[in-house]
Amino acid sequence: MGKRRTQHLEGVINRASDFTDLTMTRKASFAGNSPQEIPTLSVNHLTNMSTTFSPIDNELQSIPLDANAHENSHDSKTSAPSPDNVSSTKRRIIINLLIQCFGFLLLFTAYQSLQNLQSSINRARNLGLTSLAVLYGSLIPAGPFLAPVAMRYFGLKWTITGSMVTYMIFTIANYWSEFYTVIPASVLLGVGAACLWAANGAYLTRLATRYALVTGQDKAATISLFFGIFFGIFQTSQIWGNLISSLVLQQGAEDQGSPSAANVSSCGAANCPGGGAGNLVIPPNSLRVTLISIYLVCGILAVLIMALFADREAGKGIFSCLKTSKRRGGKYLSSGDDGQAEEDEDETSPDCKHLCERFLAAWKFMFREKRMMLLIPLIMYGTMEQALNVAIFTQAFVGCTLGIHWIGWVMICFGVCDAISALLVGRLRKWIPRQVLFGTAAVLNLALMIEMLTVKPHPSLTVLFFVHAGLWGVADGIWQTQINSLYGVLFPGQQEVAFPMDGFWGAVSYTISFAYGGYLCADVKISILLALLVVSMATYGVVELMEKRRLENDGDTPEDATEIKENTTSN
Repeated sequence: MGKRRTQHLEGVINRASDFTDLTMTRKASFAGNSPQEIPTLSVNHLTNMSTTFSPIDNELQSIPLDANAHENSHDSKTSAPSPDNVSSTKRRIIINLLIQCFGFLLLFTAYQSLQNLQSSINRARNLGLTSLAVLYGSLIPAGPFLAPVAMRYFGLKWTITGSMVTYMIFTIANYWSEFYTVIPASVLLGVGAACLWAANGAYLTRLATRYALVTGQDKAATISLFFGIFFGIFQTSQIWGNLISSLVLQQGAEDQGSPSAANVSSCGAANCPGGGAGNLVIPPNSLRVTLISIYLVCGILAVLIMALFADREAGKGIFSCLKTSKRRGGKYLSSGDDGQAEEDEDETSPDCKHLCERFLAAWKFMFREKRMMLLIPLIMYGTMEQALNVAIFTQAFVGCTLGIHWIGWVMICFGVCDAISALLVGRLRKWIPRQVLFGTAAVLNLALMIEMLTVKPHPSLTVLFFVHAGLWGVADGIWQTQINSLYGVLFPGQQEVAFPMDGFWGAVSYTISFAYGGYLCADVKISILLALLVVSMATYGVVELMEKRRLENDGDTPEDATEIKENTTSN
């Protein structure tokens, strides 16, 4: 009995080599699915085939699997998990979640604040926006080819840790802001970002599905909750990083005096490349060195936290790029199927050469799935609204009108509201329909962009900048949590091909935004985003209408959609 139980669990774990769950967040990778076909996986399948973590793996031995696993098992009885095992497993999962959250918090305390300042401190020769365009442009080809290799060869923990090092290199390059230092560092960071966000999405999703397994909670709701917690803590990096920049740069602002109302004629929507800088004054080099040094220390701490405290996945072969299970008769074989562990273990073949096919599989999925194609404008908008906030609002409105030292203070307000919004939305999603949430974010952004186009910035309107940033943060918290969770609802079991498309179009959007940022006036860039918002809401509405009709034809209710989809997929 014990031997058969052990063989069954080994089979479940080994099936993870067949389907690598390459989920991610907004800036993630683009790995596709297996070469010949895209298998449909339910959330239950993802739960059972997810990679285990060393301390958690041992504790899960006594926890029963889903109903399908019981049917395929040779055991007629399965012992119930003890309360101590469940409690210990839950605690270990939460610890890993917090390690992930605070590692990213430290890393992006440095990076996001430095990114917010790129269009200001590196304004000369348009170096700042050019570096950001190169960064996200590098992410596009890196995602489908390098991110899967890194995750399979190094595992999730060391992929995340190694990718964090590229952020430190970008920070170091800003000590000497020249094209020959910042641009190569941006290319390297683009590669690192592709790997980082791909591994992070997979890590969080697997933690969430395992937590749902041991607690019996709804899997889709648990995934949304974990992403909400992550983004809630993660977005506070805007607070701490911008607080650091404000306190440091404030020292150089004392000699400049109060912002002059006579210098703001070229600020706001009227700001154009090559035009006046208003009250934006580049800080002295000594303050720049101090600021970047603090950010570098934050990056080092983030790397140490992940390297020393995060659990490494158990089973080196699961992430090996050297082999994967072969398909026989259209069915994927693994060491747990039909008791043929040794035979299937030998039937492996290199899968690194299939990365192109995997990427093409994701594209085939997009063209075959009309709803995914209709979501492209929404994906692009959810990325470009962030780029507008980083590249235009901070420089053309805040820095130009009030001075560079005010950028940090205003962005703290943005970070606070963004974090609170992400946390609340992750919890309120159980009671508020996603359509209402998307509509709220759209109305907020629409009103704020109209305000940017019509209201002339002035030093006397300082409070308006904080209100604007806070409301933009509320909307951004909705966009980031709901766009990610939307794939789990619309495409259950196919997130491994839906998320790559999200990351691909997100990176394209960032690249486009920062590329034309140095050539178009602010009012033109705001108008482009405004038009994209209208288009994205129209196409999103079509997606919701298609989903409603599909559910009506199936005789299902929207509340039962996730459960029905999972059961349909697994059957």
